Amino acid sequence: METVFIVERDPVLAAEISQLLLQAGHGSRIASDAVQAQTLSRQKRPALIIVDAQLPAGGGASLHKTLRLSPQTSTLPVLFLSSVAESGLAKTIDFDGRTYFLAKPVGPRDLLELIAQILDEDRASSAPSTAGR
Repeated sequence: METVFIVERDPVLAAEISQLLLQAGHGSRIASDAVQAQTLSRQKRPALIIVDAQLPAGGGASLHKTLRLSPQTSTLPVLFLSSVAESGLAKTIDFDGRTYFLAKPVGPRDLLELIAQILDEDRASSAPSTAGR
C-alpha cells in the first residue's frame, strides 16, 4: 500500500481526501502545515505529497522548495491543490516535471485519476531498466 501525505489547512477537506485515498487502496498521513509535512517526510518517504498552496507556517511554495533541496525528497512527486490559479503559482513554484496542479474545488474522480497517473509515472521512472537484457 502506497502512502500519500496530505498537507491541507482545512481539516475537513484533508479527512475527505484521506478517506478517498483509503477507498482507492492507499494509506495516508495528514499534516496541517509545512513544518509538520517536512517532519513527516523525513520520517517516512511517501509515494506522493498533496499540498495546499496556501498553507500556514511556511506556505506550499516554501515546502516545495525545501523538498526539492533535500536529497531524500528531491524527486518526490508533489500535487498542488489550490484555489489560486496555476499561472499565479508558477511565479513562485518550479513546475519541474515532478510537480502537478489541480484547481479547487476538485471532484473525487478527477483527483483519483490524477493521483493514479502520477503514481504510475513515478513507478515507471523508478523501475529498473530492462533494455539490453
